[in-house]
Amino acid sequence: MTPPAPRIVIPIVAGIGNALLAVPMVRRIKRAWPGARITILARIGPMAEVFQRLADVDEVVVTGKGVRGVARMIAESRRRSPDVYLVPFPSNRWQYSLLAATSGAKRRVLHDYPVGYWRAMHFLPSTRVSAVRGLHDVEQNLRLLEAIGIGAEEKPERPVFVVTDDDRTRAAIMLAAAGLAADMRPIVVHAGSAQTVLAQAKRWPTEKYRDLIAALRAELGDRIVIVEGPDEAGVADDIAGNARDARVIKLAGPLGEAAALLERAELYVGTDSGLAHLAAAVGTPAVTIFAPADPDRVCPYGYRDLVVQPPPPCGPSFLYPWESAYPKMRNHAHHRCIERVTVDSVMDAVRRGRNGAGARR
Repeated sequence: MTPPAPRIVIPIVAGIGNALLAVPMVRRIKRAWPGARITILARIGPMAEVFQRLADVDEVVVTGKGVRGVARMIAESRRRSPDVYLVPFPSNRWQYSLLAATSGAKRRVLHDYPVGYWRAMHFLPSTRVSAVRGLHDVEQNLRLLEAIGIGAEEKPERPVFVVTDDDRTRAAIMLAAAGLAADMRPIVVHAGSAQTVLAQAKRWPTEKYRDLIAALRAELGDRIVIVEGPDEAGVADDIAGNARDARVIKLAGPLGEAAALLERAELYVGTDSGLAHLAAAVGTPAVTIFAPADPDRVCPYGYRDLVVQPPPPCGPSFLYPWESAYPKMRNHAHHRCIERVTVDSVMDAVRRGRNGAGARR
């Protein structure tokens, strides 16, 4: 039995996108149990920022990276003597099982997968909820709550990111510095993603991004902004090339600045990345290019019909978490299938997004 005011600890370690996809689960807990004390243990600051802005969360701790970060995550959890330790999807790696087993929690809840019993340490004591193929990660996370007595709602809410007026002021300054008038709604193009085996397979070729930007300008005018984050330094400049009139914004500040910029945008266009999920979380339609990952599982929530895939779709060729207990691609032939995505297909999705496709949930 779960007490009426449980202490709940949730580790967030897998990226900004995964953090955002856990938000509906966190908010559902607070609606069901207003007296619950929810602590988020986040690996890095941007993941923490997603939850620091939520009134539903009582405490957020940044634990850091590497071995020291894992040790601190364990220590911070044990210090709080949680009633429940809840691990969001995907969690099919031994590190998650170890974190749960050493958390000091009375109940440890994770997903169950068809592979990884030994490699991912499924045998450690925990409550495991069967993961369901074809289900979006938002809904996978909500299913965890059944194990602690919180029932499903009729319609899951979408992830949200809270934007402040200070964020909007800083975003306006960045856009003005890039040459955009105050009344102009940009089209934000993002070509980067983190430096991982999956991220490299997600990247559409530079030449195609250049052709896309030319097509966007021809159809929508001079309001195209190329953005890049700290993990993809140089990508925006590479795409802009020698074009003196290119508008490039390098995002180096708090996540709220990027969120405010995306909130002001008419559309996000680009990589399957944390920024795509952030755009959707502030209500901006996200046209997202997918190849190795499964859009049914990880597309920006509510915008499945704005996903662009190669003909025919070549994914999901990323095997984690269903067929592998560690990040792994199926084979090298799948790595560059994203090159088959055409500029015309992306422009078709842009037109759908501008015409109201991608119904918000």
